[in-house]
Amino acid sequence: MTPEGSPGMLTSISSELAGVVEQVAPSIVRVDDGSRLTATGIIWAADGLIATTSHGVERDENLAVELGDGTRHSAALVGRDPDTDLALLRVQATGLPAVQPAEPGDVKVGHLVLALARPGGSGLQATIGIISARMDTERNGTLGYILHTDAVLYPGFSGGALVDMSGRVVGLTNLMFGRGKSVAIGAPVVQQVAETLLAHGAIPRGYLGIRTQLVALPEGLRKKQKLSQEHALLVVQVENGSPAEQGGMMLGDTLLRLNGQEIQDVDQLRRHLRGLQPGQTVALQILRGGALRELKMAAGAAQ
Repeated sequence: MTPEGSPGMLTSISSELAGVVEQVAPSIVRVDDGSRLTATGIIWAADGLIATTSHGVERDENLAVELGDGTRHSAALVGRDPDTDLALLRVQATGLPAVQPAEPGDVKVGHLVLALARPGGSGLQATIGIISARMDTERNGTLGYILHTDAVLYPGFSGGALVDMSGRVVGLTNLMFGRGKSVAIGAPVVQQVAETLLAHGAIPRGYLGIRTQLVALPEGLRKKQKLSQEHALLVVQVENGSPAEQGGMMLGDTLLRLNGQEIQDVDQLRRHLRGLQPGQTVALQILRGGALRELKMAAGAAQ
């Protein structure tokens, strides 16, 4: 037996969901790079900035953006960020209906969300789910997050918006980043990448100029130096004239820590280097001849 009043409640919820879709729909665009498939994008700023995925924009030229009202604009690529798989486009238009990002503290596991996209030529599509996981991140001193959702992301949904029940964007959806899972790059990350691409056209990254290989630390050495980590990175090459060489690093050194953080594999080192800005001072803890040493150097600019 259906409880008295529940049909009205369901109708009200349904109407509210449709209202959120209508509210955000003008900010969701179709991105066309001239290939067979098209991607979705989000109007990130009213002066013509469009945020989308990098993998959805295979070409750098002959790009176009189709707005919700069918208006089509030529688009220029501002830049890409391979790490987050984000791309920023610009169209020559102003007064566009930009999205409103949610406050990071308001984005919580269990919240209802809608995924909105314009895949192919089928117009606006929407699916519903919850935020099933939130993974907080830090990038160049800026806090952000990656979201998992059980809202279904169909082909062409990458680059679309994941929005809360107030119509605020909590993230930019990306099937490729999640390796087929429903993942969204958090709005703070999108904002930081967009600002950096606007300023530089690319994401400046620090580098040291070394090549390393994973090594196991002998138990006796770990006890003697009171080291908790079991693995570190052996320096097998130091580039001539690199920040590492200028900072005193030598072939055969063993890298233990970078800016106080343990480095136990190459992926950890890469993640830390991606967070460095060129010119930023880097503090390294190394083993040389069985003794601990501290080195400081300024990160260079990765090419």
